Amino acid sequence: MKPIILIVDDEADLISVLQDAIDVSLPGYRAVGSTSVDDAEDTLRELGGQAELSLVCTDHRLGGRTGLEFLEDLRRRYPDVPSVLFTGQASARDEARAREVGARVLWKPLRLSSWLQEIQALLASA
Repeated sequence: MKPIILIVDDEADLISVLQDAIDVSLPGYRAVGSTSVDDAEDTLRELGGQAELSLVCTDHRLGGRTGLEFLEDLRRRYPDVPSVLFTGQASARDEARAREVGARVLWKPLRLSSWLQEIQALLASA
């Protein structure tokens, strides 16, 4: 089974574009999308020990729990999994918290080529 890149964003169209980019640019990985933190948690439970979680990319503003809260929780369970927080509305404090949990911060609107370079670099260094 291919290692997993989890993408969490409330915009299903963006998830689809990012999944397609991974399929084309990183064929050794499988992109799994979730539209909320709860959905992402369900996905992680379903995957269980079946697949290796290699990277998590999440939007900050998701409704309910934020992407940053999700990354903070995730860091306790998967301390070595690299992560990316993308946002168009985070405060300087949120950005600092993201960096404290080891997440790279990318600002929306995302440039697909820059995003792919970031995740490739994170995967190579993991």
